[in-house]
Amino acid sequence: MTTGGGNMRETLLSVEGVTKRFGSTLAVDDAAFRLARGELIGIAGHNGAGKSTVLNVVTGRLAGDAGTVTLDGTTRDATAPVASADALGIRIVFQELSLCPALRVDETAAVFDRSVRGTSWRTAAWNHLQTVLDEMFPGHGIRRQQQIRDLSIARRQMIECAAAMLPGEVPAKLVILDEPTSSLDASSTESFYAYLHRRAAEGLSAIVTTHRLHEMIDNLSRLYIMRDGRIVSEEVAATSTKESLVAAMGVGGHEAARERTVSDVERPPVPDGAPVRVRIGDRATGAEVELRAGEIIGLGGLEGHGQVAVLEALAKAARSRLPGPKRTLRQDVTVDGTVAYVSGDRGDRGIFRYWDVGQNVTIANLKRLSTAGFVSRGAERRLVDGWWPRLGIKGGPEDPIVSLSGGTQQKALMARAMAEDPDLLLLEDPTRGVDQSTKEDVYALLRRQAAEGQCVVWYSTENEELRHCDRVLVFRSHEIVAVLAGSEATEDAILSSSFAGVSSSVAGAS
Repeated sequence: MTTGGGNMRETLLSVEGVTKRFGSTLAVDDAAFRLARGELIGIAGHNGAGKSTVLNVVTGRLAGDAGTVTLDGTTRDATAPVASADALGIRIVFQELSLCPALRVDETAAVFDRSVRGTSWRTAAWNHLQTVLDEMFPGHGIRRQQQIRDLSIARRQMIECAAAMLPGEVPAKLVILDEPTSSLDASSTESFYAYLHRRAAEGLSAIVTTHRLHEMIDNLSRLYIMRDGRIVSEEVAATSTKESLVAAMGVGGHEAARERTVSDVERPPVPDGAPVRVRIGDRATGAEVELRAGEIIGLGGLEGHGQVAVLEALAKAARSRLPGPKRTLRQDVTVDGTVAYVSGDRGDRGIFRYWDVGQNVTIANLKRLSTAGFVSRGAERRLVDGWWPRLGIKGGPEDPIVSLSGGTQQKALMARAMAEDPDLLLLEDPTRGVDQSTKEDVYALLRRQAAEGQCVVWYSTENEELRHCDRVLVFRSHEIVAVLAGSEATEDAILSSSFAGVSSSVAGAS
């Protein structure tokens, strides 16, 4: 499903000659693009290509060094920041979610909805938000009294997307969406774009940035490709392919590598006698699944059906001093060995924002790096230096973690977990919002860790990623309904299992 091009429509947004430097780094170089009223376009590029920076200049959140931005016939100098993008009719959904964890959902709705007044402001704000949520994400399952901290990252992302569409003091003309579906499953993503197309038919325009290139091809009209701060090409989405976009972005042969499954990559087979690291007993089916050292195990299915609950139960079981299994809603889990966990919410549950990259990498290993209670700076530096080339982290260990792109931050969190040398590595959507090049680096790391004997358990909202696993456990309503071999774990097979009844393949899955 695509929208038409912008050539025959009234221009809503015109960006000319926008340039932005951060010190000696030229982040955006003479960028120019246009957007028609009622059009959906995309800006694609690898992490650090300049996408977020140029959009921050467009919204006025960031002052550029040169250029102009014309919105709905009004031109402003890009060097001047704007006090409120809302006042211009611009709404923004950020990649790193901005909701306050301590607020309830209805209170959060009121933060975004300035039209509510009186003693019933919570109810009014919730009613407005719920109306958009119901249309954008049918069956979302979000309740007004829930606290933000208790919601999954996918549901928080749903709230951010819906809140951007609420009525404001100035009607929305342009919505800028930075990785809006990074934690959404296929079904929620489809309903999100269907909503966007309905709003576009009413005259709303949108700019989308995402590393899920197939979404851009399937849902947008035109694509601008950025590389090293410059817009290097303009593509018609309907005639583009993932291969052509990757080539334009200049990230080499990573796309071809993405199509390989784990069976295509040379990796020692899991020995028959490899230790059993995890047992997952599904109380609904009576089946028990055993996960062994050296395996990469995927957790698939629609978002919110128990995958993250299993990851968290595995982490608790490994760290608990009490014997016996730990329970989720439907499973009993036991773990033999040590564990490291990489959260999918790197902003709130991953990085330490006020620390540098090196400190973020070593924090989980301070006991091993200490003598008589004092941290050895030499040992700390050797640990960081050992992981730097393996992960290809850009910048230096002394750089602030928040100065790095989301993909590079994720590499630092992966290094922190892997440096613990755990028996069991738990990954919650580790490639959320990162580019294809970084994804390939992560895939290679996981294969290497498995080859060294770790058991990797990996939840991803991108079903196609799970083909890199040895086996995939498919969840529906908190139950394991199928166990697929990695080579069989296509998106169609996972979705089919998600909606079908309990598969006979679950029996004897160990």
